[in-house]
Amino acid sequence: MKKIVFVLASILLLGISSCEEESFSRYPSVAIPQFSDEDYFIQLSDKNPEVVYNAAINLGERASGFGRMLSDEKIDKKSSEYIGAKRIYRKIVELLNSHDDSIVAASLRFLQLFSNNYTAKAEILNPVLKIKSNNPQVVYEQIIALEHVANKDSDIADSTLRKFLENPSWIVSRSSYLLIDKLENENLRTELIARYKTVSSETEKLLILNAFKNQPGDNIADFFFNEILTSKSNKIRYALYDILGNCKNQEKVLTWLAQNYGRIILDDQKYLFEHYTATMKEKFSSKLLAIFLNNGFIPRNDFFSLLDEKIDEYSDKDSLKPDDKESLNNLKIVEEAVISGKVMAAYWQSLRREKQALDAKMAGLKAEYDVVAKEAGSRIDEIFRKYGVSEKIRREYRENITISRDTLKSLFAPDEESKNRK
Repeated sequence: MKKIVFVLASILLLGISSCEEESFSRYPSVAIPQFSDEDYFIQLSDKNPEVVYNAAINLGERASGFGRMLSDEKIDKKSSEYIGAKRIYRKIVELLNSHDDSIVAASLRFLQLFSNNYTAKAEILNPVLKIKSNNPQVVYEQIIALEHVANKDSDIADSTLRKFLENPSWIVSRSSYLLIDKLENENLRTELIARYKTVSSETEKLLILNAFKNQPGDNIADFFFNEILTSKSNKIRYALYDILGNCKNQEKVLTWLAQNYGRIILDDQKYLFEHYTATMKEKFSSKLLAIFLNNGFIPRNDFFSLLDEKIDEYSDKDSLKPDDKESLNNLKIVEEAVISGKVMAAYWQSLRREKQALDAKMAGLKAEYDVVAKEAGSRIDEIFRKYGVSEKIRREYRENITISRDTLKSLFAPDEESKNRK
């Protein structure tokens, strides 16, 4: 079984984002033909740890469904399906106490997927916290499981989190940033800001920012503001821009943006505007877009049609739900900034400059055309004369630069004037 531990450890390199994954793909296993959930449940008590491990994985492929079933208030709690799902869940929790690291890791992975649809997440917290293994695979799965079931009110000691942070495994320690973010732990966030200041690697800085995506406080926001104005890294600045809308004090962020709009480089302005255009129905986004528009930012032309489309979504409804009313009011904030802000004046000035440039180009083209047309006209007139075309028809051509079908026929049947001249 120790060999399997090493195999699992090698599969660990899936990255921090793997907590979103919905299968046991990082775990090697074998499916047994014709086996039911009950068959695998029996194997969870097998004396061979590899068999137990394999059964946990095969059952784990349906862990999300088990969690949904046990959370369904309308389900018959005496049904064989409900009873079977509950037995499996309880047995997996027991396996967290196993002395085999591979079984513990697989059980933790099961609980991650199970908790996606299980409403009583808090009951999973303590069994997961009690695990004492230092195996990198187990600690990694422990961190991700805690991230699934914990919230900012969960009682997880700083000492426990610091142990994760200081784990010798590079991936394990960096995965803990996501848990710190979920818990909104300001003490450790402050420590991470200190760490951020000491590292020079762009990669390390970007990873540390994973701990600040959810409701960072005022002191951290002040640090981010300075970092936005001083960092030479586009990736770091853009990562910070993505966080701004999640800061605890959003009015503080909006005030800073309004006061420092002119200090934000143009490419960053474009990135910010595009990023928050996607969520313009939300209050923070609408106010941010209004700040930009009021300062003369000119968006892409499709922005105006997109804004109209979003407003039109609510125009045909006789009555709006409270959330819809709020979304419409936020869109109206953006619309008002378009109508009354500096943006339209700047936009029309830009169009006027484009028109003047086009007019100048057209004037040049017309002058060239006039020269060519005059030369061509003289040449055509000379040809008409050569073949006896009347003055009347030549004049009609010169004035209209075209000849009607009837007139064209007359070229081959000259009028009386031409005949007399001949």
